[in-house]
Amino acid sequence: MQAVLLAGGMGTRLLPLTIYRPKPMIPFFNKPLMEYMVNNLVEVGVDEIIVLVGYLKEKIIEHFGDGKEFGVEIKYSNGENVKFGTAGALKRAEKFIEGTFIVASSDVLTNLDFKSLLEFHAKKGGIATMALTKVEDPSPYGVAVLDDEGKILYFKEKPRREEAPSNLVNAGIYVFEPEILDLIPKGKPFDFSLNLFPKMLEEGIPIYGFPFDEYWNDVGRPSTYLQATEDVFLGKLKLPQISVGRLKGNVERGGSLFTGSRCILRNPKVSGFAVLGDNVEIGRDVKIERSVIFSNVTIEDGAEIREAIIGENVYIGKGVTIEPGSVIGDNSIIEEHSRIGANVKIWADSRVGRESIILPD
Repeated sequence: MQAVLLAGGMGTRLLPLTIYRPKPMIPFFNKPLMEYMVNNLVEVGVDEIIVLVGYLKEKIIEHFGDGKEFGVEIKYSNGENVKFGTAGALKRAEKFIEGTFIVASSDVLTNLDFKSLLEFHAKKGGIATMALTKVEDPSPYGVAVLDDEGKILYFKEKPRREEAPSNLVNAGIYVFEPEILDLIPKGKPFDFSLNLFPKMLEEGIPIYGFPFDEYWNDVGRPSTYLQATEDVFLGKLKLPQISVGRLKGNVERGGSLFTGSRCILRNPKVSGFAVLGDNVEIGRDVKIERSVIFSNVTIEDGAEIREAIIGENVYIGKGVTIEPGSVIGDNSIIEEHSRIGANVKIWADSRVGRESIILPD
């Protein structure tokens, strides 16, 4: 079976983490986000994956190569896929498609039962099935309303929260038949949610919806990235490749630690969780709360990092405080006794001088 992974976007909501890496290559427990989706597809019997690349495509191609290391054959549809939209980029890969195929966002973390999704699609006999998940706030997503047979009656992209007709939203995972490609114009911008699905509903071509209750997170913002990280420790997001301890009770009083290779830690005080990449060195009396620190980072004595994400090759000086919601871009230097306020994004390659205070707008 074939699958197509959408991996061409810029991941702007996760800036500055996506300056030097595409969103599918953001580390999650020290593996690229896309690796988890590849594993999901291989487990359900996918033996060929076509990756629609664009922004910083060389990073993805370098890591995944021909796919043999991951138990699958991987091909790449190169070019300026982003400007053609999701469906338009798929059309450009038409020559690779041979039968029923899965399409998925490469940066979604989920425990969706792909086997049940495929069985549902085969049973309904349509050319398109959309996986649907429930969320509290549907406004950032495409919202669907189903009839009793599982057909989508109505689909609205990013409605206002108060106007959303349901809380069932597009999970960015589909099963298609090759006939779907006949509905997509060649060489023109065309999007699944904005163009293809409304066109199908207008023309009376059935789209089936498959609601599921398993875990799903699109990791679209720093806050959802940290939530997904916590959900692994809580056992909500199950990743067979990752073995961690469980947070129990009040997660703020926990202290779960996950490190990469060659780390040097001088007994930091961890609240909730801390995930560290490779070659991370942490000094004395450092406090880390519910934070992720990428590889090749040095944190000096007395620093405090709370609910933050620290990029690669970052130096954090003595007594620095980084407050909740902040993101420090790659290759940055935060000199001693500085304070980075809540929800501040420090751009890559930045230098913050000693005893500076950076506040949000």
